Amino acid sequence: SGDILLDQDIEGVVEDSISSSWKRQGLALLQVECYLMLHSMVVYLSRNLNLVLLKQGFVATLCTSFFNHDC
Repeated sequence: SGDILLDQDIEGVVEDSISSSWKRQGLALLQVECYLMLHSMVVYLSRNLNLVLLKQGFVATLCTSFFNHDC
């Protein structure tokens, strides 16, 4: 009967370690997903900002070249 108990203990330990490693992997995946989301948001925002800045710069250069004064 002692052997059976030992086997069950080992199985329990193995299951615990597997579940904890799965949890760790899940957390890591969540972190990666969050990072990717943040990264894509930053890229998206910076692209939009660049477009806005380009437009403003374009308008400013148009104004200076046509009217010879700052907008």
